[in-house]
Amino acid sequence: MAYRRIVVATDGSASAETAEHVAATLAAATGAKLTIAHAYANPDRAGDAVERAEKIAEREGAVHEVALSAEAPADAILMTASQIDTELIVIGSTGLSASEQLFGSVSRRVVTHAPSDVLLTRARPDDQRPHGAPPYRRLLIATDGSSTADRAARKGYALAKRLKASVTLLFVGHPKTGELVLQDTKSSIGDEAGVTSAIEIRTGDPSEEIVDAAASEGYDLVVIGNRGLTGAKAALLGSVPRDVAENAPCDVLVARTVAQSLPQGGGLPGQEGQRHDDVGQVHACRMHGEVGRVRARLAVPLSRLPVLGDRPGGVRAGRTPARAHRPVAGRLKARRPARTPGTA
Repeated sequence: MAYRRIVVATDGSASAETAEHVAATLAAATGAKLTIAHAYANPDRAGDAVERAEKIAEREGAVHEVALSAEAPADAILMTASQIDTELIVIGSTGLSASEQLFGSVSRRVVTHAPSDVLLTRARPDDQRPHGAPPYRRLLIATDGSSTADRAARKGYALAKRLKASVTLLFVGHPKTGELVLQDTKSSIGDEAGVTSAIEIRTGDPSEEIVDAAASEGYDLVVIGNRGLTGAKAALLGSVPRDVAENAPCDVLVARTVAQSLPQGGGLPGQEGQRHDDVGQVHACRMHGEVGRVRARLAVPLSRLPVLGDRPGGVRAGRTPARAHRPVAGRLKARRPARTPGTA
């Protein structure tokens, strides 16, 4: 699977510039269409905030468009992703760490409730950003042998194949179990993708070992499934993917492998219920000897998030001079639904 639709979130700040570079080079390398999403507070400056991202996309040869919204930043990003049925959201990780902001950070909300994979980028100087080349060369794919980890591994291998990057599979746990899991994943997923891979087994705390491997061995991307990130308890309970996303020294691809549950009473405007996992048929079961996990997938129809209604935001094709942004704010403002008496 190669990404065909990518959303990059930007506020025009210096910390968002790395995400803009990564998204543009990734879109160019995979042939994806790039949507530059921006939530504006001041309509008159909306065009200026995305001007740099557009220039980067043009320089990298990425087909792109711009989506502007007056919604809160996290809501704007998630709604844009749902409206265009994106497969990947790229966003800077500033503010994700609990030490920076415990609750309410944009990146934390996006990675928890995204309807797609989320790529969290670490801010870095210009000479360490991708320019005219694939953004990643060495991928670390973490797996525990579960069916959800398999889905994340498939996405990681597909990306590695497209970028011609190397892959190392990492298992944290009992060595004998790890050998079974990694050899099975390597032969059934890696070989199928046509990507050769190394394996590594560690013991200890999974999140700590994954972060340490990424730091000590110089990987530029960690791939991990989002199991454990979803639902109302995600903000309260620790999880391996969340800890890795917060603490890894490199970029982290959080692959969507389980349904994204919207918090009760805190969903996006116009959305209700859940979006189910990406399964639509019964797949053959596999068992891992000592692991003993039956990898069965439910035979349920694919359910998509409802198409959102008219919002104070729009999508504009790329390659338009920056000054053309100026009239956009007026159009967006004109499209805001009229408030009815007694509503907030």
